This record gives sequence, structure tokens and C-alpha cells, in this order.
Amino acid sequence: MRKIYLIAALFVFQFSFGQEEITNTSDGPKMVKFDLYIGVGGVFYNDFSINEKIRASSMPEIREAMPEFLVGFNVLSEKFSFDTEFASSYSKNKNSSSQNKLTSFSTRLRGHYNFVNESKFLFSGGINLAYSRNDLNLYSRDNTINLNDLNPENNSGHVSLYNNVFYAGPSVAFNLKRKEKLSIRMNVGYEFAFTNGKWKSDFANVSNTVKENGQNRLMVGVVFF
Repeated sequence: MRKIYLIAALFVFQFSFGQEEITNTSDGPKMVKFDLYIGVGGVFYNDFSINEKIRASSMPEIREAMPEFLVGFNVLSEKFSFDTEFASSYSKNKNSSSQNKLTSFSTRLRGHYNFVNESKFLFSGGINLAYSRNDLNLYSRDNTINLNDLNPENNSGHVSLYNNVFYAGPSVAFNLKRKEKLSIRMNVGYEFAFTNGKWKSDFANVSNTVKENGQNRLMVGVVFF
């Protein structure tokens, strides 16, 4: 419930919040703009190494494409733009007997040089840095929990795993429409995994684990200021 209130507050606040600061330089006054934004997009992975083990267990694989919800803060100057962004994505897949759910939360920093910065159009490019946590749950669809017998030894059918991955890669952004009170921007980036992303569990020791080396991803997002 708290998450719903927070999202609603940010959605309303981002249209009412926007500050501009004018700094004086030897070339005259320069404007720096601060904005909150909200948006949606998609993230597309090249594959999950753990899918090989999931397939071997006759379970449905993790989907490689999933929607992403975005909330962030942008700083825009004449030559540069910077974002601090929080993203969440979710996917699930199932067959007749089992199901998986993957929830991902990412913090992303974006630094861009503005190649074109005009009143109705902006084109910029630079780098993304991101840190993601993925929570994976695998379970039987007919699993039953008996509240009269909560001994874990007598309840099964659920595997909970997680991993953490640091990403970095190039990105570009296009402001498709810019008005005084509304700006729409498209972000496109390709992020390379720089850590191994070994799967672990908070509830058990994991044997025969796998690492997500090379788990690169394409991200596309449309955000509203």
C-alpha cells in the first residue's frame, strides 16, 4: 500500500515540480533545469544462463523481454544532462504444473552530452550505469500450505533465488516533444553486465549454482516530465 501511495504522489508531483536556476558566466546567463519524471518501457535480455537448468527441470523459462516502470530525476543544462533513475520490471511464465516469477529492481545513473539542444528538440548521448537485483521464484502450481503444520520440512514446492548485477553501456535520448509544461523523451541504451551475477538464496545454501556472465540487455523507455 505504501508503494501505491508513493507512486501516486510522484505521478502528481512530477507535473507540478520543476525548477530552473540561472547561473551567470562570462558568456552570459545559463539556465539549468531540474525535473522529476515518470515513464514506462521495456528491457530485453540476451538470455539467462539459469534457463538451461530450468529447462532441464521441465519448468518454464524466464522470459527475456519484460515491461519496465520508471521514476527519475533529471538535471538539464545547455551542454549536459544527467538522470538518477529507479526502475522495476516483472515477468512470469508457466506451464501445466509449474510457474516462475522474476521481479527486478534497478538504480540507474545516466550522463549525457547534448549534441542538439533546441527549444523543440533535444538529442543527447553518453553512458548508463546500473545496478540491478533480480528475485526469482520457482514453484509448483498445485502447491498447498497447511497453516496447521508450518514446519518447513513438511512444506515444499517453492525455490527462491536472487542475484545482483552491475551494468554499464552506451545510451542515447531523444526529446520528441518539448513544451513549457510537458516534455516527452525516449531513452535507448545497451547495458553490458560487468559482474558475474551468481544466483544465491536467502533461505538455503545453493549448490551447482550458475553465473550470469554476459547477461547483457537492451533497454527502451519513454518518460514524461
